[in-house]
Amino acid sequence: MSKKTFTAAPRPKQPSNDEIAAFERGGAGHDTRATASTPAEPTKRLSLDLPESVHRRYKTACSATNTKMVADILAFIERRTAELEREAGIHHN
Repeated sequence: MSKKTFTAAPRPKQPSNDEIAAFERGGAGHDTRATASTPAEPTKRLSLDLPESVHRRYKTACSATNTKMVADILAFIERRTAELEREAGIHHN
C-alpha cells in the first residue's frame, strides 16, 4: 500500500481594513434597504408547534396563492393585535 502524505490546508487571505469595515456595515455589496425580509426595526423570533397536517395545508395554500407564510402570519398578528387593543381600550398615538 502506498503511503499518503498530507500537507497543511492553505491559510485564507486576511481581509483588508476596507473589507472588514464593509462587512461591519452590513456586508459588502448587500442591499441595506428595509424590505419585508429585512425590516427597519430589530426583530424577535416566534416559534410555535403545529400539527404536521395543519402546517402542510397552510404551506400548500400559501404556495397556491403565491403568498409568503411569514407575511400572511404577520398580517394576521397585526389585525388580531388591533382587535385586542380595541377590546382592552389600548390607544396608540
